Amino acid sequence: MNDGKVLGVHQGQVVEYDASTLSPLGIVVNQMELDSRQLLLVDDSKALVLVDPETEEFEVIHPNDDGSYWRKYQRNKRVRLEEKARELAVKLWMERKQ
Repeated sequence: MNDGKVLGVHQGQVVEYDASTLSPLGIVVNQMELDSRQLLLVDDSKALVLVDPETEEFEVIHPNDDGSYWRKYQRNKRVRLEEKARELAVKLWMERKQ
């Protein structure tokens, strides 16, 4: 891509690679999302778009804050809430010990 990003298809999914080492950074589009759609670079690589050739429906793949395209999935909300509850319990326990 013009911005130096390296994308490739590996095992039916689009993967972003580090430009200098070519090591994989993460998945941009998984197999289920890609399915029969095409990945297009629009306007000199300013946008990534998934297009269904039959229906012409499209989905824009937005870059992350750091300019990368690989999907950064957030942790499960329930797990985060459980961790926060544990942290609070420890904090309260430590306060009682003092």
